[in-house]
Amino acid sequence: MKQVVSILIFLLFLLLSASLFAQGKEKVWVVFSDKPSGYFDPVEYFDPHSVQRRVRQGLPLYDETDLPVSVDYIRRVEEVAGRVKNVSRWLNAVTVHAGRKEQQELSRLPFVASIEPVMHLTTSSLKAFPQEFPWSGKEGKLAKQQLALMEGEVFDSLGIDGRGVRIALFDAGFPGVDYHPLFAHIREEGRIVATHDFVKGTDDVFSGNVHGTMVLSCIAGMNSEWTLGLATGAEFLLARTEQWGEPFSEEVNWVCAMEWADRHGVDIINSSLGYTYHRYFPDEMNGRIAMVSRAATLAARKGILVVNAMGNAGASRWEILGAPADADSILSVGGVDPYTGRHMAFSSFGPSADGRLKPNVCAPARAAAAGRRKVKAAYGTSFSAPLVTGFAACVMQMHPEWNNMELLHAMERSGHLYPYYDYAHGYGIPQASYFSRKKEDRMTSFTILANEESLAVKIREIPPDSTEKIPSYLYYHIASPGGLLKKYAVIEVSDSIPLVISLKALNPDDFLRVYYRGQIRCLSAENSDL
Repeated sequence: MKQVVSILIFLLFLLLSASLFAQGKEKVWVVFSDKPSGYFDPVEYFDPHSVQRRVRQGLPLYDETDLPVSVDYIRRVEEVAGRVKNVSRWLNAVTVHAGRKEQQELSRLPFVASIEPVMHLTTSSLKAFPQEFPWSGKEGKLAKQQLALMEGEVFDSLGIDGRGVRIALFDAGFPGVDYHPLFAHIREEGRIVATHDFVKGTDDVFSGNVHGTMVLSCIAGMNSEWTLGLATGAEFLLARTEQWGEPFSEEVNWVCAMEWADRHGVDIINSSLGYTYHRYFPDEMNGRIAMVSRAATLAARKGILVVNAMGNAGASRWEILGAPADADSILSVGGVDPYTGRHMAFSSFGPSADGRLKPNVCAPARAAAAGRRKVKAAYGTSFSAPLVTGFAACVMQMHPEWNNMELLHAMERSGHLYPYYDYAHGYGIPQASYFSRKKEDRMTSFTILANEESLAVKIREIPPDSTEKIPSYLYYHIASPGGLLKKYAVIEVSDSIPLVISLKALNPDDFLRVYYRGQIRCLSAENSDL
């Protein structure tokens, strides 16, 4: 029956889209130039948890972006273009379906700053890989490995589970969360604080695509047999923003969900959404063009940590990250193989178009997650992001005095490669020992030899594979003085001198940075002093 209803909704959507197209109408943002002053009580409007977040971080209880949009402006837009579909306080904008004539008339209104198209994402780019694979019997090993890579046992030994932290998830549905055994501990303690379906306009999110259920399990899934995520004690806001099966998904729902989550007291937002080549171009992935990226940056200014997947376009023609992973001041997460720690081919690459480091960190992009009936292996950066979100919630519980940017930068420093970075791994996989001060000092594992012609890395001892949590690879990059990478690579170490670089290939002001087995060395091309 549900399938029949979904098909009917899908057909209705196609008919409506065709009708609007035939009329020459498109959905657009109408952005206003100002907001009227008036009464606004933040304590009345916001959830107490939202007020506490602002107070804790020394932020004002509200700013102009929190004020309501002018009712008079909305009325005058509707006189020109018909019913307003969505209203955004943060962007001071509304959406309507408008043809060219209506758009021209709207643009002439004295309070209209701009008319911008609503961007769309074809759902095929979201589902770049199968969401779940058949039961293999090896999921238990995978579940342990995805947490061990982040040293989840450290948090467990300290009794840290994200308690008191409120996390919002934006996804395509959460079927089964209302009865699945892996979420019983959350339901029984009443830790699903609020829900909303931005596709249908209801509060029932327990239908739709199972992807959201799988993502939630990588943050907090747990029963007597399995522990799939680190933040098993956190609170949750569940927002359905996408309807996979539609030909297009809109960024509008994501923006509206962001404002909804802020009002309901969110601390961390997890999103696996990415807008790429269907309306945007690579040089626009700078955090300032896409509405979702602008909204993500606004959320960061309000003390919210946004964690977004880099995307699964690494092996496609697009190749790079999408919006809002390009946003400034958010944590963008790349995907690695859980058994090697190396970049998985489908994980999108950085940097942002304006040269900022992306991804910031990485995590397993092959993970054990809750299927409809069993725990199954799933692929995609959609699962890297929630693993990092659970980690961040644990750190937030340990350090409630930190603001969101202090947390973000600490997460970066905890990366197992830090201060080495590249555009596939970022600073590496976050390590819990960084926050417990239990990180072990390692002996010098390599040296860099320099002569008049070349730089060479010499390994002191090659460990047997069985002694390492993941194989020991050598990472290196060549960077300009401003930090932009000219080259980076990962090398499997099989002999004592795995890397030799000719000085002719380097500019005098270039830097070589090398990571191997917890040790970092940096060398200038014109100076052999380490």
